[in-house]
Amino acid sequence: MPRARILHLITRLPIGGAERLLVDVVRRLDPARFDSVVCCIQAKGALADELEGAGVAVHCLNRMRSKRFDWGAVRDLRRLIRSERIALVHSHLYHANLYGRIAAWLAGVPAVATVHNVYTRSKLHRRLLNRFLSRKSVRVIAVSGEVRDDLVGRDGIDPRRVATIHNGIDLGRVESALTREQARARLGIPAGAIAIGCIGRLEEQKGHRFLLEACAQLPGIRLLIAGDGRLRQDLESRAAALDIASRTTFLGARSDVADILRALDICVMPSLWEGLSIAMLEAMAAGLPLVISDVSGVAQAFGEEDCGIRVPPRDVAALAQAMQDLAQSPERRRALGEAGRRRVRAEFDIEVMIRRLTAVYEDACASS
Repeated sequence: MPRARILHLITRLPIGGAERLLVDVVRRLDPARFDSVVCCIQAKGALADELEGAGVAVHCLNRMRSKRFDWGAVRDLRRLIRSERIALVHSHLYHANLYGRIAAWLAGVPAVATVHNVYTRSKLHRRLLNRFLSRKSVRVIAVSGEVRDDLVGRDGIDPRRVATIHNGIDLGRVESALTREQARARLGIPAGAIAIGCIGRLEEQKGHRFLLEACAQLPGIRLLIAGDGRLRQDLESRAAALDIASRTTFLGARSDVADILRALDICVMPSLWEGLSIAMLEAMAAGLPLVISDVSGVAQAFGEEDCGIRVPPRDVAALAQAMQDLAQSPERRRALGEAGRRRVRAEFDIEVMIRRLTAVYEDACASS
């Protein structure tokens, strides 16, 4: 097959799970088989710098400035597809999947769309659009079995068009050059303190407010929250109101995730919904035990391994109890962390994902 130009499409490229996945895919694809072009519909974001530094072209349309459907975004994408001689469009997340598939259809090129999350609020117009656009897609990629079930059951997508490809991570990205003591010192964590971390966007989906309320019941616990988002000010105010601001550190968006993970004792993910979380896989790969909401993707990530403690979403009491149990048991923390490390290295190495994605790309290009 001749070298194919792939347009990787997303709304923006801030530091986030789906965004990181796109960057890792672009950097890992075989350059002898694929030539990658990246496009952000709205704005670029921090991860665009990484791609451009690696010599990857990143286009920015500066569209979607209101909540109304932006036909200009479709027009600009169609022009980009043609001017860049794109052979396949691969989009991520709802809005890019919407605009990207319409533009690809109008430009006469195949499209692949990745869906990263299960439904939280089922909107009829989105279900109908997804069903229609799936017929214009060569494949719809689900990152977990639960996401696949949503696509087939709620959107009514033909199961033959859905490919389940689990997210994979670059294992080297969770390897820190720092010792545990150095990592903790950089973050101001006292030598004997139990450090609990949460990595993720500061948005409703990630459930940070339940974590803050649980930590208020655990005196002496140090909490580090890495990530940024619309709820940062609200969460900082909530920490102050709960009288835990002095032992809670909001780190903001960070690129040194490996160093942060090295400093922690426990990773907590109180999400209200997920697909297959990149942050979860990175924490497991780093050998950290998890306290995690039992939502979509967790069962597949853990498999038969006992990698952490699952709690019901929004259950502050269960969250606090699980954190306390692990804080008091270093041996259990070690056992859970080792199980998670084994599981990720066996099943969620990015090279496995790239092989499966390459097969989808080759099928899509061959069918056009």
